[in-house]
Amino acid sequence: MNEDATQPVISRRTVLAGAAALGASAVFGVPTIVIAADPKEKLTMSVGGEHALVYFPFDLAQRLGYFDREGLEVELIYMKGGSEAAEALVSGSVDYSGNAIDHAIAAAQHGKSLVMIADFMDEPGVTFLIRPQDKGKYASFKDMKGKTIGVTSPGSATHVLGVWMAKQAGISRDDIKFVGVGAGATVQAALSGGQVDAAIGNDPFATQMIRDGRAAAWLELFHPADVKRAIGFSSYCFTGALTRGDVIAKNPARTQKVVNALVRAQKYMQIHSADEISGALTDEFRGGMAKDAWTPGYTHSSPAYTKNGEIPLEGVRAVIQTNAYFLSSDAKIDAATIYDNRFIDRAKATVKV
Repeated sequence: MNEDATQPVISRRTVLAGAAALGASAVFGVPTIVIAADPKEKLTMSVGGEHALVYFPFDLAQRLGYFDREGLEVELIYMKGGSEAAEALVSGSVDYSGNAIDHAIAAAQHGKSLVMIADFMDEPGVTFLIRPQDKGKYASFKDMKGKTIGVTSPGSATHVLGVWMAKQAGISRDDIKFVGVGAGATVQAALSGGQVDAAIGNDPFATQMIRDGRAAAWLELFHPADVKRAIGFSSYCFTGALTRGDVIAKNPARTQKVVNALVRAQKYMQIHSADEISGALTDEFRGGMAKDAWTPGYTHSSPAYTKNGEIPLEGVRAVIQTNAYFLSSDAKIDAATIYDNRFIDRAKATVKV
């Protein structure tokens, strides 16, 4: 939407009501006041990857007008990775962001308060990609010793995962080089150009690369059993919506509206097929992909999604543990301070598609 938030927004219902009232005025000579709808509140939100499916509820809520339905005029600003989205949130440039709960943990280490208010994925929902010619070359993560792995950005949730998996394999963090390669087409360029030996890819781009023969899947982290084998946890809170503690305190009603829109999108995802969801999107929201190319990536990612945005305590504790190792920190993080299910609980009970 492009309305000026300083001007009244006139709905079709308001226009019809006004026309009826003017008709009455013409007949009876009675002055009539036409009341305009309230203006939308403008919000800018940062998202840690352009049209990556780990942040999909933001795109879907935007496309289907769910933010608008809550009285919000939202602009989504897509960042290179979650670290950049978190920086915008911490700095106050935005009040809401799409990124991983890892950034709430990192912020707490510096005395800052970031809080997850909706969880999109309670499994990592990513694929370790390698070059097609290297398929079968790496039997286990130990074989990554001395190699370079691409992550979305330094300090991102994918970076944390890579360092933790090295630990699980008995490899020092210094035995693997991690470099930022983004989340979309830049991943393919890094792989084919030899910049990295493997890369942690997001759907729908990772699935498309595999289907087109431009990459091969090495490890996949979508199902609890696979995640348990790879990182030692079957529940792992990953991406979702975050805000600051002061925003919750000052603007609880607005925060509820944001969560309502995201939960409505997640409920839509539950009751519609992948083909139906793909058909509801434009090419822009499919990351430039045609419908048939986008749908397999969504289907592939689906097992990692939460139903209604619930944030699992077990999954939060798992991320606290991986980040303690990543940050080389002995600081004790109280899980209750970095997530808040109250807005989700209200939305689950009241929001309908």
